[in-house]
Amino acid sequence: MVFFGELFAWVDLHVSRWDGPRFLLPNEEIAIWPQYYDRQGFPIPTVDGEEPTLVWARMTQDGDYKRVAWDELPDGSHLSTVWLGLDHSFAGKPLIFETMRFSKETHESTMFAGARFRDELSFTDPVDGEETTQLRYTTEEEALAAHHEIVRRLRIREGH
Repeated sequence: MVFFGELFAWVDLHVSRWDGPRFLLPNEEIAIWPQYYDRQGFPIPTVDGEEPTLVWARMTQDGDYKRVAWDELPDGSHLSTVWLGLDHSFAGKPLIFETMRFSKETHESTMFAGARFRDELSFTDPVDGEETTQLRYTTEEEALAAHHEIVRRLRIREGH
């Protein structure tokens, strides 16, 4: 059995390159740290007077930049790992990558005319063995290693 810790033995699990303070103001609603990061883990700066939020929004429009890994599984579902860029942690290391599994079938949205979506499917978290529908990571290396381990386990579970 491969343990998740062993899986990362070869990976450079650097923390975010942001070394500034990460804390909340006294009202605990306004974060004082970068919220937007590029794929390498660097905070997105103001560019030509444009705020990081707008720089990040433009970056998210590039599908090739966003996609880290994508695998179709034998049952027709797919596992997707993407760069989010927006820090989804509430303290600690920034969580800027996400893995989710989606069904093969698409459905039309009742809320957004013409929009189509796929149902989220669960998978086993390689760290704690619990079923989940989403995992988030700090580094691209960590996200890729987990993605490949999840695919491996799903293929074994489905007998492929």
